[in-house]
Amino acid sequence: MHPAVRRTLTVVVPLLLAPSVATAQTPFDSLRFRSIGPAALGGRIHDVEGVANDPFTLYVATASGGLWKTTNKGTTWTPIFENQKVATFGDVAIFEGNPDILYVGTGEQNNRQSTSWGNGVYKSTDAGKSWTHLGLEATRHIGRVAIHPRNADIAWVAAAGNLWAPSTERGVYRTSDGGRTWTRTLFVDSLTGATDVVVNPANPDIVIAATYQRLRTPWGFNGGGTGSGLHKSVDGGVTWRAVTAGIPDGDKGRIGLAIARSDPRILIATIEHRTQGGTYRSEDGGDTWTRVNTLNPRPMYYSKPVIDPTNADRIWIPGVTVYRSDDGGRTFLTLPTGPTYDVGLKGDHHAFWINPKDPRHVFLGGDGGLHESWDLGLTWVRMNNLPIGQFYSIAADNRDPYWIYGGMQDNHSWMGPSATRHWLGIVNEDWRQIGFGDGMYQRPDPFDNRRVYTASQNLGIQRFDIETGDRLGLKPFPPTEGDTAYRFDWLAPIVVSRHAAGTVYVGGNRLFITRDHGNSWTRTKDLTRQVNRDTLRVMGVAGPEITLSRNDGESSYSELSTIAESPLDAKVLWVGTDDGLVQLSRDGGATWRDVTAAIPGVPARTLVSRVHASVLGRGAAYVSFDGHRSGDERSYLFRTTDFGATWTPVNGNLPADMPVRTVHEYPDKAGVVFAGLEFALYMSVDTARTWARVASLPTTRYDDVLVHPRTKDIIVGTHGRSIWVLDDAAPIADWSPAVAAQAAHLFPVREATLFQYWQDFSYRAQGAYAGENPPDGALISYHLAQPASKVTVTITSAAGRVVRALEAPNGTGVIQRINWDLRHRPPPSSGRGGDDDAGAAESLPRPPRDIGDRGPFVSPGLYTVTLDADGRTMSRQVRVKPDPLLPVTVVQHRERETFLLEVADAQQGVNDVSGRMAALRRQLAERQAAQPTAEATASRQRADSALTRLAALERTVRGGNGALLGRVYGLAGEFNGQGAQQGSLHPPTRTHREQFAIMLAILTRVQREVAALEAVSSAIQD
Repeated sequence: MHPAVRRTLTVVVPLLLAPSVATAQTPFDSLRFRSIGPAALGGRIHDVEGVANDPFTLYVATASGGLWKTTNKGTTWTPIFENQKVATFGDVAIFEGNPDILYVGTGEQNNRQSTSWGNGVYKSTDAGKSWTHLGLEATRHIGRVAIHPRNADIAWVAAAGNLWAPSTERGVYRTSDGGRTWTRTLFVDSLTGATDVVVNPANPDIVIAATYQRLRTPWGFNGGGTGSGLHKSVDGGVTWRAVTAGIPDGDKGRIGLAIARSDPRILIATIEHRTQGGTYRSEDGGDTWTRVNTLNPRPMYYSKPVIDPTNADRIWIPGVTVYRSDDGGRTFLTLPTGPTYDVGLKGDHHAFWINPKDPRHVFLGGDGGLHESWDLGLTWVRMNNLPIGQFYSIAADNRDPYWIYGGMQDNHSWMGPSATRHWLGIVNEDWRQIGFGDGMYQRPDPFDNRRVYTASQNLGIQRFDIETGDRLGLKPFPPTEGDTAYRFDWLAPIVVSRHAAGTVYVGGNRLFITRDHGNSWTRTKDLTRQVNRDTLRVMGVAGPEITLSRNDGESSYSELSTIAESPLDAKVLWVGTDDGLVQLSRDGGATWRDVTAAIPGVPARTLVSRVHASVLGRGAAYVSFDGHRSGDERSYLFRTTDFGATWTPVNGNLPADMPVRTVHEYPDKAGVVFAGLEFALYMSVDTARTWARVASLPTTRYDDVLVHPRTKDIIVGTHGRSIWVLDDAAPIADWSPAVAAQAAHLFPVREATLFQYWQDFSYRAQGAYAGENPPDGALISYHLAQPASKVTVTITSAAGRVVRALEAPNGTGVIQRINWDLRHRPPPSSGRGGDDDAGAAESLPRPPRDIGDRGPFVSPGLYTVTLDADGRTMSRQVRVKPDPLLPVTVVQHRERETFLLEVADAQQGVNDVSGRMAALRRQLAERQAAQPTAEATASRQRADSALTRLAALERTVRGGNGALLGRVYGLAGEFNGQGAQQGSLHPPTRTHREQFAIMLAILTRVQREVAALEAVSSAIQD
């Protein structure tokens, strides 16, 4: 197996999760983001499918984090869909006759307000290595894909259709030519799609489908109607008839289906109905049905019953918790979840796969990721190695290393370090939970590192102490009894002022302002359109008249969705609302001006996804709109420089079918702007006139992005692939036509800090997740406008001594990067291990740090970095700082460096003399062989004697424990580190110096004696 392939077998080494850039489209395509996790809690999983004859091979389809595969039962995972156009899935189907053949339906089939959408059906004939798009792009959300059990060319697709708008691309589709063409064989109306389809495994001419009438709007949800029902085909899905026997009359909601593989006459349906909802059972192949239980948890979100493939009476129904029946659905056991909230098994489950070889063994996927049970669901193992977190919002403090704060869909609020001293990386244990519920905005206080404002859904805001865990609720409430209740968005915004300590802004239907850390609040007027959503209709039904899944997921409407404070003037505030208003205050919130009418071309009531106050001027800002909740998937992005009097569209060449989720400006270079879209991150370096996709990131949803003000790292919060960081984005800000035209340009080098990565976790095997730490040392970025045959980067000390010479990539057209690890050059290889390929099994991950022989660290100080491309040179300086946690002076650092350079010379000397001895042995053996064998001549005796003396010297140098090579390299390793073990930045002790003196004496003696033997060898030759 090729090494590059081997490295993708595990998410333990997340640097390999970034897709490679085949052909650069921009100078920035080569800049690599690192995936830092977390995988401490997962993201929403929609389907889990295993290969029947190989249950070690599993596929996990996520809501917005792509498709993942394991061939070792979840020990390691590989993302296998991240370079496609979409990253959201409804279902995966594996052909029984050949597991290399897969069909996948894209688009989340659940109906959340945060649901993303797909673009039809894909097929793979090589187990997910490559994919072919089969069309059905406008179906948007696919509930189920079923394949004929004996003919992979025949398949059925249950297309739920657009969640947000009426459309005719709904219903059941059938192919008989492997997906080259599709025929829609079942269609009800433009509001009713198909959410489930099952095939009789014994007689695949019998197909049962469920249809579902539903619509979500910006203000609510209606989850039922006359279009919902069951349908049966006896000719392979060519024609259909409605099934009504035993099915409740009137409006129905979502229906889930399961068919018993061991007895296909038995089916289970979970049917949503106002009075007769529950679990239904058929024992005649789906012709007639009987309600056997009222169980049907939150149908619009779950509705995924499962029948044990070996036992038709064992029924599983995932929901908020997990239910199991052993008597055909007549009674259910609620399986253990935990004695209290947030203890035990994470709730909200959507996907279930039973191992047909051992039905006690099951996998469970849901909002919290993936779980595994070996005892029919009585106990569970959590698989915390999938970085598929769905972040809504992120923030960062200014510590060193800085910490990142973020809130995840249904998985609480978290804080984690941007870098650690762990040799392994940023492990799940490094992340700390700071909030509960659905994690939303988290905002650290820039004036107090211990204080964070953390929020769950609908502004469950608290003031949190990161040292003690103390959490104090701060949510504003009406000050008097009878006052109108406040409304807060699911993702209610929070801004902590950068100008005034204690000032925090939060958004409801009003803007709430505190000047005393939340101890008291003032409120503005209602800044929304003040829409009473009960006066609005969904599928023609007024809000109060909706009877099924009424407004599920939308707790309120007509409230603030975004807030921005000008970085230049604390009195300039912007707000945007979910009902389409943009308002401005220039006096700290006392008065407001509605500037919406000046924004051209945006349909009324389109959600304002983000307002970002610009550094271009006090009156400058960006605003983005997201209309997908009304079925409008276009990108809307505008810029103003005159306090909203006029607005310029700056969506330019952004994709026309990807709404803009967020916009963020580089703080020190206003022309550099980032836009997070539904499936990609885009950037501009010309003040949003033109855009380019960030090529090194996977396809997923980009909900938030920020640039750290001190380090200039770009931090990206995705809704599906957790958090990514690009270290030191300053070269992007420094890019210009002049830079592009230079034959060789070296960008400024950010200061670097000495420290040791610490192998403080041992033998974690391959299943443990670790996000990637930053590269060791100093990042060196450069650009070549002209080809060069050889490129070198040389680092010299202030005294002019060459510290390191590095060969560098010579590609043109993109910003190239290499890393100087703040060390002198490594010594010659000791041959004592450290080769991460030598004898290693292919399933082992590559270590994240160098495990070979290493050179000594330099001392703190100023160094010169020189780029040389075929004689074209440019130099910069880089400052190396001492480890801030070590009580080691600069003088001691220099003492250490001087000593270790002497040791390095000794390492070179040992290797040189070893090479001389090897050459000498060959010479003496040749001399010996050239002498007569009949009698011992004097020359023969001299050769024999020399070889005997040489053997003793070889034992002295390389003869195992106590030999000189091991002692010299061991001494260097005590300071420089060796294998996975870190070294020391302290100066040498007297014992170190004494031992080294002994080693030098031995080396000198060996060198002298080898020289004498070389003379003997020459004399024999003569």
